[in-house]
Amino acid sequence: MLAWWAFLDESQELLALETVFEIEHIYAKSRQDKEKSLTNTKNLEALGNKAMLEKRINIRASDYRFEDKKKYYNGYINSRKQEKKGTKINELLSLANTKDDFIEADIIKRTNDMIERFMQYIADNGLAQ
Repeated sequence: MLAWWAFLDESQELLALETVFEIEHIYAKSRQDKEKSLTNTKNLEALGNKAMLEKRINIRASDYRFEDKKKYYNGYINSRKQEKKGTKINELLSLANTKDDFIEADIIKRTNDMIERFMQYIADNGLAQ
């Protein structure tokens, strides 16, 4: 489902077959452990809180707040003047460039959007009764 969602975007480039992906929790589990800001902890595992992310980035970004994850999504230059490339997943880049934070309301909205669009896709392709 996450791969389908990422590549539903027609502007999403195809990525190298060698690319290793992990499931990214946009709202980090460790953030909930510290802040306890989600009213429903089940939203941590909701579809709308997950995205495909290249493993090389997820290793660095996994436990950060969204405002800090944006740096890893977009890419950055480290203290040794080395370029650390960002993700090639358009949706995560869009989130990083348009949102200051990713909160429970965003998880719920994204979950609903994903499910609604998937159901529409099924209907459009004659797969639903």
